[in-house]
Amino acid sequence: MILSVRNISKKFGQTIALDNVSFDVENGQIAALLGENGAGKSTLLRLISGYYEADAGEIKLNEKTLQKNHAEYLHSLGYVPEISALYGEMTVFEFLMFVARIRSLEAATINKKIRRIVRLLELQPVINIRNEHLSKGYKKRVELAAALLSEPELLLLDEPTEGLDPNQKQILRDIIKHYALEHTVIISTHTLEDVEALASQILLLHKGRLLLNTDLADFKQTADNDLLQSFKQMTKD
Repeated sequence: MILSVRNISKKFGQTIALDNVSFDVENGQIAALLGENGAGKSTLLRLISGYYEADAGEIKLNEKTLQKNHAEYLHSLGYVPEISALYGEMTVFEFLMFVARIRSLEAATINKKIRRIVRLLELQPVINIRNEHLSKGYKKRVELAAALLSEPELLLLDEPTEGLDPNQKQILRDIIKHYALEHTVIISTHTLEDVEALASQILLLHKGRLLLNTDLADFKQTADNDLLQSFKQMTKD
Protein backbone atom coordinates (compact mmCIF):
# COMPACT_ATOMS: atom_id res chain seq x y z
CA MET A 1 0.00 0.00 0.00
CA ILE A 2 1.36 3.45 -0.83
CA LEU A 3 -1.34 6.03 -0.01
CA SER A 4 -3.76 5.91 2.89
CA VAL A 5 -6.42 8.60 3.35
CA ARG A 6 -8.39 8.34 6.59
CA ASN A 7 -11.46 10.36 7.63
CA ILE A 8 -10.40 13.51 5.79
CA SER A 9 -12.71 16.54 6.13
CA LYS A 10 -12.34 20.11 4.90
CA LYS A 11 -14.56 23.19 5.19
CA PHE A 12 -14.28 26.62 3.60
CA GLY A 13 -16.33 28.89 5.84
CA GLN A 14 -19.69 27.16 6.14
CA THR A 15 -19.21 25.13 2.95
CA ILE A 16 -18.29 21.47 3.45
CA ALA A 17 -15.83 20.60 0.66
CA LEU A 18 -14.98 17.08 1.90
CA ASP A 19 -16.80 15.04 4.50
CA ASN A 20 -15.07 12.10 6.21
CA VAL A 21 -13.36 10.66 3.11
CA SER A 22 -11.30 7.46 3.42
CA PHE A 23 -9.60 5.22 0.84
CA ASP A 24 -6.32 3.49 -0.06
CA VAL A 25 -4.42 3.47 -3.36
CA GLU A 26 -1.78 0.81 -3.88
CA ASN A 27 1.42 0.84 -5.90
CA GLY A 28 0.91 0.39 -9.65
CA GLN A 29 -2.64 1.73 -9.66
CA ILE A 30 -4.12 4.63 -11.60
CA ALA A 31 -6.98 5.91 -9.46
CA ALA A 32 -9.47 8.32 -11.01
CA LEU A 33 -11.21 10.88 -8.83
CA LEU A 34 -14.51 11.18 -10.62
CA GLY A 35 -17.32 13.60 -9.88
CA GLU A 36 -19.27 16.61 -11.06
CA ASN A 37 -17.89 20.14 -10.77
CA GLY A 38 -17.74 21.05 -7.08
CA ALA A 39 -17.66 17.44 -5.91
CA GLY A 40 -14.38 17.98 -4.06
CA LYS A 41 -11.89 16.44 -6.50
CA SER A 42 -9.41 19.32 -6.68
CA THR A 43 -9.72 19.98 -2.96
CA LEU A 44 -8.81 16.37 -2.22
CA LEU A 45 -5.76 16.53 -4.49
CA ARG A 46 -4.62 19.74 -2.80
CA LEU A 47 -4.97 18.10 0.59
CA ILE A 48 -2.97 15.06 -0.50
CA SER A 49 -0.32 17.35 -2.02
CA GLY A 50 0.00 19.35 1.20
CA TYR A 51 -1.23 22.57 -0.44
CA TYR A 52 -4.25 22.59 1.89
CA GLU A 53 -4.37 21.42 5.49
CA ALA A 54 -7.22 19.11 6.48
CA ASP A 55 -9.60 20.06 9.28
CA ALA A 56 -9.70 16.43 10.40
CA GLY A 57 -8.24 13.08 9.42
CA GLU A 58 -4.84 11.72 8.41
CA ILE A 59 -2.95 11.16 5.15
CA LYS A 60 -0.06 8.68 4.93
CA LEU A 61 2.35 7.93 2.12
CA ASN A 62 4.35 4.74 2.73
CA GLU A 63 3.42 4.99 6.41
CA LYS A 64 4.79 8.55 6.64
CA THR A 65 2.15 11.06 7.66
CA LEU A 66 1.83 14.40 5.92
CA GLN A 67 1.36 16.10 9.28
CA LYS A 68 4.39 14.57 11.07
CA ASN A 69 6.83 13.83 8.21
CA HIS A 70 6.09 16.82 6.00
CA ALA A 71 9.39 17.18 4.10
CA GLU A 72 9.91 13.45 3.57
CA TYR A 73 6.28 13.01 2.52
CA LEU A 74 6.47 15.81 -0.06
CA HIS A 75 9.74 14.46 -1.46
CA SER A 76 7.87 11.31 -2.55
CA LEU A 77 5.13 13.21 -4.34
CA GLY A 78 4.67 15.02 -7.66
CA TYR A 79 1.70 17.29 -8.34
CA VAL A 80 0.49 18.88 -11.58
CA PRO A 81 -2.37 21.32 -10.86
CA GLU A 82 -5.08 22.14 -13.39
CA ILE A 83 -3.94 25.77 -13.61
CA SER A 84 -0.49 26.18 -15.16
CA ALA A 85 2.37 26.78 -12.72
CA LEU A 86 5.00 27.48 -15.39
CA TYR A 87 7.23 30.57 -15.35
CA GLY A 88 6.55 32.05 -18.77
CA GLU A 89 9.81 33.96 -19.07
CA MET A 90 11.92 30.79 -18.65
CA THR A 91 12.80 28.43 -21.46
CA VAL A 92 11.80 24.79 -21.04
CA PHE A 93 15.38 23.86 -20.14
CA GLU A 94 15.72 26.74 -17.66
CA PHE A 95 12.45 25.76 -15.98
CA LEU A 96 13.40 22.10 -15.65
CA MET A 97 16.80 23.08 -14.27
CA PHE A 98 15.09 25.41 -11.79
CA VAL A 99 12.71 22.66 -10.64
CA ALA A 100 15.58 20.15 -10.31
CA ARG A 101 17.44 22.51 -7.99
CA ILE A 102 14.32 23.30 -5.96
CA ARG A 103 13.79 19.56 -5.53
CA SER A 104 17.44 19.25 -4.34
CA LEU A 105 18.40 16.69 -6.98
CA GLU A 106 22.08 15.73 -6.96
CA ALA A 107 24.03 18.19 -9.09
CA ALA A 108 25.97 15.39 -10.80
CA THR A 109 22.77 13.75 -12.08
CA ILE A 110 20.60 16.77 -12.97
CA ASN A 111 21.60 17.01 -16.65
CA LYS A 112 21.20 13.26 -17.14
CA LYS A 113 17.72 13.30 -15.58
CA ILE A 114 16.64 16.30 -17.64
CA ARG A 115 17.84 14.61 -20.86
CA ARG A 116 15.93 11.45 -19.93
CA ILE A 117 12.70 13.26 -19.15
CA VAL A 118 13.00 15.42 -22.29
CA ARG A 119 13.28 12.26 -24.41
CA LEU A 120 10.38 10.59 -22.58
CA LEU A 121 8.03 13.51 -23.17
CA GLU A 122 9.44 14.39 -26.61
CA LEU A 123 10.32 17.95 -25.62
CA GLN A 124 13.41 18.26 -27.82
CA PRO A 125 11.72 20.61 -30.35
CA VAL A 126 10.87 23.17 -27.65
CA ILE A 127 13.71 22.79 -25.17
CA ASN A 128 15.03 26.33 -25.79
CA ILE A 129 11.64 28.02 -26.27
CA ARG A 130 10.16 30.17 -23.53
CA ASN A 131 7.20 28.60 -21.75
CA GLU A 132 4.91 31.53 -22.58
CA HIS A 133 5.23 30.70 -26.28
CA LEU A 134 4.36 27.00 -25.98
CA SER A 135 1.12 25.43 -27.16
CA LYS A 136 -1.22 24.12 -24.49
CA GLY A 137 -0.17 20.55 -25.27
CA TYR A 138 3.50 21.30 -24.78
CA LYS A 139 2.78 23.26 -21.59
CA LYS A 140 1.07 20.18 -20.17
CA ARG A 141 4.07 18.06 -21.09
CA VAL A 142 6.52 20.50 -19.51
CA GLU A 143 4.47 20.55 -16.29
CA LEU A 144 4.44 16.76 -16.26
CA ALA A 145 8.18 16.66 -16.97
CA ALA A 146 8.82 18.91 -13.97
CA ALA A 147 6.74 16.63 -11.74
CA LEU A 148 8.52 13.50 -12.99
CA LEU A 149 12.10 14.79 -12.59
CA SER A 150 12.42 13.43 -9.06
CA GLU A 151 10.62 10.17 -9.99
CA PRO A 152 7.94 10.55 -7.29
CA GLU A 153 6.30 7.45 -5.92
CA LEU A 154 2.92 9.18 -6.08
CA LEU A 155 1.91 11.40 -9.01
CA LEU A 156 -1.16 13.65 -8.71
CA LEU A 157 -2.70 15.07 -11.89
CA ASP A 158 -5.60 17.53 -11.93
CA GLU A 159 -7.51 17.39 -15.25
CA PRO A 160 -4.39 16.26 -17.16
CA THR A 161 -5.95 16.26 -20.66
CA GLU A 162 -8.24 19.28 -20.32
CA GLY A 163 -8.19 21.42 -23.48
CA LEU A 164 -5.92 19.11 -25.48
CA ASP A 165 -6.63 17.83 -28.98
CA PRO A 166 -7.10 14.05 -29.52
CA ASN A 167 -3.45 13.44 -30.49
CA GLN A 168 -2.14 15.39 -27.50
CA LYS A 169 -4.50 13.50 -25.19
CA GLN A 170 -3.22 10.16 -26.46
CA ILE A 171 0.41 11.18 -25.95
CA LEU A 172 -0.29 12.22 -22.34
CA ARG A 173 -2.28 9.06 -21.62
CA ASP A 174 0.51 6.83 -22.94
CA ILE A 175 3.04 8.62 -20.72
CA ILE A 176 0.80 8.31 -17.66
CA LYS A 177 0.17 4.60 -18.26
CA HIS A 178 3.89 3.94 -18.70
CA TYR A 179 4.74 5.77 -15.49
CA ALA A 180 2.07 3.88 -13.56
CA LEU A 181 3.71 0.55 -14.31
CA GLU A 182 6.06 1.11 -11.36
CA HIS A 183 4.44 4.03 -9.52
CA THR A 184 1.08 5.23 -8.28
CA VAL A 185 -0.99 7.84 -10.10
CA ILE A 186 -4.14 9.69 -9.07
CA ILE A 187 -5.98 11.77 -11.66
CA SER A 188 -8.83 14.15 -11.01
CA THR A 189 -11.12 14.32 -14.01
CA HIS A 190 -14.65 14.83 -15.24
CA THR A 191 -13.66 13.37 -18.62
CA LEU A 192 -15.10 9.87 -18.77
CA GLU A 193 -12.89 9.09 -21.78
CA ASP A 194 -9.84 9.51 -19.54
CA VAL A 195 -11.38 7.26 -16.92
CA GLU A 196 -11.94 4.43 -19.37
CA ALA A 197 -8.52 4.84 -21.01
CA LEU A 198 -6.48 5.09 -17.80
CA ALA A 199 -8.14 4.12 -14.56
CA SER A 200 -7.86 0.84 -12.70
CA GLN A 201 -9.55 2.25 -9.57
CA ILE A 202 -12.57 4.56 -9.40
CA LEU A 203 -13.09 6.98 -6.52
CA LEU A 204 -16.48 8.63 -7.07
CA LEU A 205 -17.07 11.86 -5.15
CA HIS A 206 -20.42 13.60 -4.82
CA LYS A 207 -20.93 16.76 -2.77
CA GLY A 208 -17.79 16.10 -0.75
CA ARG A 209 -18.54 12.50 0.13
CA LEU A 210 -16.97 9.34 -1.30
CA LEU A 211 -19.85 7.41 -2.84
CA LEU A 212 -17.86 4.60 -4.38
CA ASN A 213 -14.41 3.00 -4.31
CA THR A 214 -14.23 0.21 -6.86
CA ASP A 215 -12.51 -0.97 -10.03
CA LEU A 216 -13.45 0.12 -13.53
CA ALA A 217 -15.17 -3.13 -14.51
CA ASP A 218 -17.52 -3.07 -11.52
CA PHE A 219 -18.25 0.61 -12.07
CA LYS A 220 -19.24 0.03 -15.70
CA GLN A 221 -21.48 -2.90 -14.79
CA THR A 222 -23.80 -0.60 -12.88
CA ALA A 223 -25.23 0.66 -16.19
CA ASP A 224 -24.52 -1.95 -18.84
CA ASN A 225 -20.97 -0.81 -19.56
CA ASP A 226 -22.03 2.80 -20.18
CA LEU A 227 -19.77 5.06 -18.10
CA LEU A 228 -21.92 8.15 -18.61
CA GLN A 229 -25.03 6.35 -17.39
CA SER A 230 -23.08 4.91 -14.46
CA PHE A 231 -21.98 8.40 -13.49
CA LYS A 232 -25.50 9.83 -13.79
CA GLN A 233 -27.04 7.03 -11.75
CA MET A 234 -24.46 7.24 -8.97
CA THR A 235 -24.73 11.00 -8.55
CA LYS A 236 -28.52 11.34 -8.62
CA ASP A 237 -29.87 13.02 -5.48
